Amino acid sequence: MDPLGQTVALLRPKALLWKQMQANGNWRVRFPAGAGVVFCFVAAGRCDLAIEGEPPRALEQGDFLLLSRPPVWRLSCETDAARLTVESDYAPRPAASQREGARFVGDASRPPEVEILGGRFSFDPTNADLLTGLVPRRAEILSNDPTAPRLHHLLALIRDESSSERAGQALVLERLLEVLLVEAIRQAPAGDGVAEPGLLAGLADPHLARALRALHGNVRRPWTVERAARVAGLSRSAFAERFTAVVGLSPMDYLLRLRMALAKDRLRFGGARLAEVAADCGYRSVSAFSTAFRRVVGVAPGGFSSRT
Repeated sequence: MDPLGQTVALLRPKALLWKQMQANGNWRVRFPAGAGVVFCFVAAGRCDLAIEGEPPRALEQGDFLLLSRPPVWRLSCETDAARLTVESDYAPRPAASQREGARFVGDASRPPEVEILGGRFSFDPTNADLLTGLVPRRAEILSNDPTAPRLHHLLALIRDESSSERAGQALVLERLLEVLLVEAIRQAPAGDGVAEPGLLAGLADPHLARALRALHGNVRRPWTVERAARVAGLSRSAFAERFTAVVGLSPMDYLLRLRMALAKDRLRFGGARLAEVAADCGYRSVSAFSTAFRRVVGVAPGGFSSRT
């Protein structure tokens, strides 16, 4: 089992794409704070990025930005003092489609000087806490980064598909955007260059990666720290200390969170019986599972599954 793929699947991402934004002259666009993940790609030109609480910086053509649970942020270009600055708030249209029409900021009678492709991902609240430690609060993949061409290729496909009227367009866009999300997560360094504790940091460690793949691959197994340490090829104490420092949770706390995430997903979306969920999550009895579930989630499994 691929831990990253499984975790993203448990988040049940929903991609919402704004097709593109074009601009010329002096302009500023303000984007609201949000609970999901947003991305921004400078397809042409350059602009300035200002994130609330951080100094502004430039984004050049080919740069890719990923923000998780972003505060208020702005894109702008103010290079010509003779022109009036156009300032507006970006308000997504309440449409069911993944794409929205192109927006033009500035003088629409003149060619665009800047073109931005961007979008956002929302996540089902059932397991939204899994975002912590998975997606950096801010990450940038610059145009000259060795990994950038893969993202550029995906973005070109998204741009082409979003401007077409092909059959199955909505499904293709949704899948392409999900691939973009996974690609950006696994490529993006933390904004300050320091990896945050979490799953990605664990997967970057060869010893911990072996243990994580084993835990995700068989949550039914009666795991102990000793068994996981043997898989990792480390002593019990070294493994426990390393896992906690790198992943941010002790091995058994991580396993418990994984089991509860799988259980919540099965209860909410799978329609499985309680006994099946308990067994699939590694519990020998419904009683033991229910006790653990109530302790972690705060409600009994039956009460959780009946929520809308």
